[in-house]
Amino acid sequence: MLRKKGQSTLEYVLVLTAIIAAVIVAATKFVKPRVEGSLDHVSQEMEDQVGRIQFGK
Repeated sequence: MLRKKGQSTLEYVLVLTAIIAAVIVAATKFVKPRVEGSLDHVSQEMEDQVGRIQFGK
């Protein structure tokens, strides 16, 4: 009886691991481009503002 319970627990752990892996892959696929786009935008805005500063004048 104990063997069957252990087998069921292992199956649940494997399924849960597969689901978590799928969520991580999906998140990196869809979130990464948005984060990169936001960082590029912020970087460009900072460069524009630094370009407006007149140093030593």
